[in-house]
Amino acid sequence: MTTERAERLKALYDLGVELSALRSVPEVLDTALAHCLDLTASQFGFIGLVDPDITALEIVAIRGFHPSRAFFSEHRTIPLRPNLFASVVLENQAARVDDAQTDPNRVGQPSGHPLVGTFLGVPLRFHDHAIGMIGVANRQSPYDDDHERLIDTYAAQVSIVIRNAQLNEALEEANEGLERTVAERTSELNAAKDTLARHADELRSVLTETVDVQEHERRRIARDLHDGVNQLLIGAMLELKATEERLRGLAQNPTLQDLNTEGDPTVAGELKTEETDPQPAGAELSAGAPSVDPTDLPNSLSATLGILRQVEQEVRRVVNDLHPPTLETLGLPAAVKRLTERLARFFAVSCDVEVLGDARRVSARSEVAAYRVVQEALQNVATHSGVEQATVEIGFFPKKLTVSICDEGKGFDVGILGGSARGRFGLLSMRERAEGLGGSFEIVSALGEGTEVRVSFPIDET
Repeated sequence: MTTERAERLKALYDLGVELSALRSVPEVLDTALAHCLDLTASQFGFIGLVDPDITALEIVAIRGFHPSRAFFSEHRTIPLRPNLFASVVLENQAARVDDAQTDPNRVGQPSGHPLVGTFLGVPLRFHDHAIGMIGVANRQSPYDDDHERLIDTYAAQVSIVIRNAQLNEALEEANEGLERTVAERTSELNAAKDTLARHADELRSVLTETVDVQEHERRRIARDLHDGVNQLLIGAMLELKATEERLRGLAQNPTLQDLNTEGDPTVAGELKTEETDPQPAGAELSAGAPSVDPTDLPNSLSATLGILRQVEQEVRRVVNDLHPPTLETLGLPAAVKRLTERLARFFAVSCDVEVLGDARRVSARSEVAAYRVVQEALQNVATHSGVEQATVEIGFFPKKLTVSICDEGKGFDVGILGGSARGRFGLLSMRERAEGLGGSFEIVSALGEGTEVRVSFPIDET
């Protein structure tokens, strides 16, 4: 008896070692059932697990009988109602009979199933709840208490292993589901990222086209002002200048009677009219009007010429702001230097221009964008910085064009984009111009520490 117990304990230990190495529930069940049949010298056995609805016992492992696929598909579940097998689960206790054929709880067997003689059934428990059963049958002699305790000990260990295996499978399914979810979300995020990038490219393209249209319109307006309004102003000034000179010549003679009108048809015509028409139309209305001193006319015309010159200068300034001709003819450094000269003249802000690298022509888009950034930044210096000195640095490098505008003025808090709405709009405009061409924009500033605007454009050679 001692030898038999030792063999059983060793078998139980071996089963524990073997089961602990298994991760698949079917493997655990099949191995455990094989040990149970071995140690009880049984010819037939099965393991059943309660389904999720707790309405049937599903056969998940079977030995000693090789049913056909059709048979197993039809009879793989045992309804949980009073019968010899199901009572083990329903009553959550072991059942043992010497002859199942004569047992009162027998309800019959399906055709093709081997006859069951001796039978021992033990519940599989987890937290004292029956989750299934181990059934062995057809031992040559009846099962005894030792067999029941042995199978019950196996059942306790198998229950834990089954539960662990089920949890492991559930964990693997959860991991697989999580991986699928992560993969799906990653795919969705990548798709969204691609869509955003595509939209950003489209927006950048639209912005670039908008800037091109704006610059084209600026050139057109500047050309129209230069060729139209400006030429008319110059013509008017020339005519006024000539009239002024003629009137000054007339004013130097003591009397109108001494005027030599033979060489001037206009004046001769006026004198002739006065002789032939002593009472011109409207003479009564003009009789009380103040007389005009001919010597004052040159001064009036001179003042008018001064106003027209101011208008002509203003038109030139507007033309230059709209589209500086120097930028097209001489390039970016020359246009920026001309801009700083005008800044010094109108705002009393002195500006040093430094050129790094070999200055050369780049694409019109890059030159215009860089010029507009410098123009906007210097306007901010003149308006907000409170200083009269600034530095512009233009860098020509193999693959990029850089522009830096620096002052040592009041500065501002970059976190709130500082300044007025006008200032914020100007900073946004500079950023859009840089990023619209695939470049970068950076502004460094702090209260009382000045401001530096840095812009970089990828080189696009002309």
